[in-house]
Amino acid sequence: MSIPKVKSILVSPKSLALLGQAVASGGNFALGVLLARWLGLAVFGQYSLLWMGVLFLLSLHQAYITQPFLTLIAGKESYRRATYLESLSGLQLLISISLVFMALAFYSLMKIIGYKVDLLQQIPAIGFVSAFYLIQDFVKKYCFANGQFNIPLLMDVILYISLFSCLILFKIDGSLDLDIALWSIMVSYGISCGIGVRLIGHQLIKRWNRKQILKTAKEHYHYSFWLLGTSLVQWFSGNYFLVAAAATQGTVAVGALRMAQNMVGLCHVIFLAMENIVPVEAARQFFTKGEKAMFAYLRRAGGLVAIPVVGLLGILTLVSHWLIGWLYGTDYQAFAYLVGAYAVVYLLGYIATLQRFALRSMQFTKPIFIGYTASALVSLLVAYPVVERWGMGGVVAGLIGAQVLTLVVYGFAIFKKTDTSQIFHLSNSQS
Repeated sequence: MSIPKVKSILVSPKSLALLGQAVASGGNFALGVLLARWLGLAVFGQYSLLWMGVLFLLSLHQAYITQPFLTLIAGKESYRRATYLESLSGLQLLISISLVFMALAFYSLMKIIGYKVDLLQQIPAIGFVSAFYLIQDFVKKYCFANGQFNIPLLMDVILYISLFSCLILFKIDGSLDLDIALWSIMVSYGISCGIGVRLIGHQLIKRWNRKQILKTAKEHYHYSFWLLGTSLVQWFSGNYFLVAAAATQGTVAVGALRMAQNMVGLCHVIFLAMENIVPVEAARQFFTKGEKAMFAYLRRAGGLVAIPVVGLLGILTLVSHWLIGWLYGTDYQAFAYLVGAYAVVYLLGYIATLQRFALRSMQFTKPIFIGYTASALVSLLVAYPVVERWGMGGVVAGLIGAQVLTLVVYGFAIFKKTDTSQIFHLSNSQS
């Protein structure tokens, strides 16, 4: 293969997108390892609780801002596109500023009335972190929508270079603690956002019209009403057992759970790559050739992707005790069994993802909402008593049970919606 051909492949949109996902996933993994090792198990658990709040805001942000944006922008005529982007960027800025003010107001109110809240001292920092985190997510999604895959890659590279440099310097200085770590994250995300906005800002920030921003806010609300509900129940279905663990077992338990989740989170690169390719082709197969071809494609693609997923999860489970000691330190080795538990959760989640691809391709998305709702309701009802009685074993059972319940709901919906013989049997012409 010629050098120009290799270069064209390396700088292709698909390659840049995959590289960006690898940088983001690898950076998050390395950040989790460093903070867990340098802050200690209990403080890392506190950080994990705070970061759950950031991820909760991200799920709402994606439902209200980025997911509608990626759909609505495609239907905008050229003369309306620029106005829409300007008003949406204004709306994004207002949301981020509001988060900072709400965090500062909550912190001030709690201080004034003297009410003691766990991790109150870190609320202002987490407000700023959330604001910049959401801005970065918006800018990256804007770039993806416009085919500018190099800018998100550059933003993430700058983010992690800046962040790891700060953490290492404070660790050497001996002053690294939870507050310093959060403010370092905030500054690093701020730098990353500044670079991104500088590179595309002239396309977004020209003028902001209050009426246009309000119009865009209403448009997004009408589009995302059910998405917001889905994001809420999805978050609770996947995280409420961790909240119960924090309340009944303490922050050490949360730190151990996040450590295990961070380990198996290496599969995210594979999942993200699959999300970019498989659902598009599954939908094309459904619309052009029907259900039988769609399920045949999902079986083939699912089987191929399952090889690295199962292989990686199996290796991580087998070497978890040694790997945890090497990466995180000996204090975490007692929780090595959690890696195997999360491997099971991720494997079940992988199967559920393929089921969601099938439901989305058939434009039958109601079961997705029902599945998340059922899982969230069961979590809300049983999480505290189960975790209080059985401890970490209850958390593991709850996480696995939530995934199994979702699989059952999706499977029943597919069974009722389709001719199930098309799922399991192929005619010779489709073999």
